Amino acid sequence: MSSTSTDTILYAPARALEHAADLRGIRPVRIHALALPLHAAELSATIEERGPFDLLDRYVGLAIAEGGFTRLQDIAAFLGVSEHMVDRVLRFLGGIGHLQGSADALSLTERGLRSVRDDRRYTEKQERLRLYFDGVRGGPLRTAHYAHGVRILDQDAAYAQRAFHLLPEACAFRPGAVAELARRPDRGEYDLPDELLNLEVLEVSRAFLPYYAVRAHDGQRLRTLVYSGVAELRDHHLEEILNSWPKATHAMESTDSEQPRDHFAEWMRERNIPPQALTWVDHYSFRLVLPPSRYSERTVGAREKGTFSLMMLGSYVAPRSHVLQLWCDDAPTRTKTVLTRALAYVTATRRTISELTMVLERVCRQLEPDTDITVDDLHAHARRVGYGALDLKE
Repeated sequence: MSSTSTDTILYAPARALEHAADLRGIRPVRIHALALPLHAAELSATIEERGPFDLLDRYVGLAIAEGGFTRLQDIAAFLGVSEHMVDRVLRFLGGIGHLQGSADALSLTERGLRSVRDDRRYTEKQERLRLYFDGVRGGPLRTAHYAHGVRILDQDAAYAQRAFHLLPEACAFRPGAVAELARRPDRGEYDLPDELLNLEVLEVSRAFLPYYAVRAHDGQRLRTLVYSGVAELRDHHLEEILNSWPKATHAMESTDSEQPRDHFAEWMRERNIPPQALTWVDHYSFRLVLPPSRYSERTVGAREKGTFSLMMLGSYVAPRSHVLQLWCDDAPTRTKTVLTRALAYVTATRRTISELTMVLERVCRQLEPDTDITVDDLHAHARRVGYGALDLKE
């Protein structure tokens, strides 16, 4: 078994669980580390670059487009320069695709006419790029999947790791997929800018997109929420793909039916946590209810076995993918956690009052203190613990 952990490839699964749990009416039950099969298409393309004209290049183009001159000799006479100089310019304009014909029958190409009209020199440049298509329906990934934070593994890296279960592809790469995407008016939303032309597929290889699938109950049914590292965290595009793919749903449902208490038992024994600490929240989810003594204010260094950081109270752990919420029935301890989390948030970097208010509302909703904590309460707490006045932006 590889020592590679999920958070070295993506991010800690607790982050996905926290986001899912913060959605109203949602309670996470399971979390699966999976990898979506992809087709990685290596492409060649051309792109038009624009720049300023040299003065003589511009005047030669104008002489042809607006003066109606089509012969080298006539252009040279009109501009008052030598035929040798005009010949050099004509060769250059022909080389960058602005000119066509012979020295006695010259005309501008469509690119040349646009250059004269826009007073910009357009030149063609070769580009190489890679586009990803999912291996379930064969559709392109969105631009968000190419951003920093989204980790796509090539085949060798995917096979070398053991943290994410690789799903088998459901369809082969379609030869016309790139051409279809190039014709779409919204192609820019799939990381294919309009400026890229003459696309040619050079090679297609396999790749995988790691993601967390959070199985959560919304009060009526189990749902699957997907987290792949896109900027807004939740990946609605992958969600749509996976929710229409019976094989992925079946793979998760087959393990959802396992008895979670059996999975928690060993993990709890290792931490000297008694079985009765595990309690049902509802028919689907559990809390690990621990006394205040099990939560330490120490954020660094060793803690006693079975003791958690106070900052973790109310958050989620997932022994063998089954989700547990860490809890304490003591309301003052939960209140202290709200204040500790909010103070850490606001002192990490300068925040606005509205940002802090939103965080306080979210953490209070999660930890259920006796009374809602306000910004004034946090100011008072900061003074008590020695932080002094909080520096908040309006």
